Amino acid sequence: MKSKLGFLVAALGSAVLLVNSASASTFSLSFETSSGWLADGLNYGGYAAQTRSRNGVETEYDCVAGATDALNGCGLSFYNPADGIAMGYTSVDWGNPVTAGQFSGLDVDSYDGVLDADAGWVDTGMITHRNRKVRSGSKTLSEINLYTVFDIVSPFIAQRGAAFGISFTETFNNQYGICDPSIQFTDTPCDDYFNISGVPLPIEFTYDGKKYVIEFRLWGAPGSGFLIEDNLLRTAEGSDNDLLVQARLVTVPEPATIAVLGLGLMMLRLRRTRS
Repeated sequence: MKSKLGFLVAALGSAVLLVNSASASTFSLSFETSSGWLADGLNYGGYAAQTRSRNGVETEYDCVAGATDALNGCGLSFYNPADGIAMGYTSVDWGNPVTAGQFSGLDVDSYDGVLDADAGWVDTGMITHRNRKVRSGSKTLSEINLYTVFDIVSPFIAQRGAAFGISFTETFNNQYGICDPSIQFTDTPCDDYFNISGVPLPIEFTYDGKKYVIEFRLWGAPGSGFLIEDNLLRTAEGSDNDLLVQARLVTVPEPATIAVLGLGLMMLRLRRTRS
């Protein structure tokens, strides 16, 4: 892979953004996002690393970056160009499907919205894994990068770009239901799994004299088909599985406030000790 599961930062970096404006009772900011799968993935001629030995296939194919025709010649088919992302596409397919026309693949949707300070998590995008059975010996996804741009468009303008590094294992679909018990969590054999690195780092900034941070996370809602444990994402076989990318805006307490809280806790502890 060209960026090798890396984390790329554009514009903001880790710098603090200083903005002056009229204060408001509840601070909100508007955002826009755009995401695309980069045509620089890897695949295996057969099943991926943990299971390919069962098929006796060891060939690894390195996709050609910058495939303008959305077909990179190594079994991964990219389509639907992503807005504003060079050589990025919103969908990618792979493998020779058991059921004609039902390809395994990944889709990404990008959302615009509003973050209110200290108001909880908001969806900024959704990754969908179309988990379908592929024939033995198919070229299947191994690694890929998803590049995402997060734009703050109001009350000020700023941008950050980041690449999620994704590795994928297409498990062997055993007709007798013999699956890896550490991966399997549904009744349909055999579930697949992802490892994801490069979840965007928090964005810190100061607005009207107050400090804020935008935090990001991956979230597999109940019934989404994704089960998240640390960086391991298990995905249900034979279904569409949705993984949400979420953000929240958090107010950073001022040092004086933290000191007062600490003093209050210490006094409470002394009171309990004396009683």
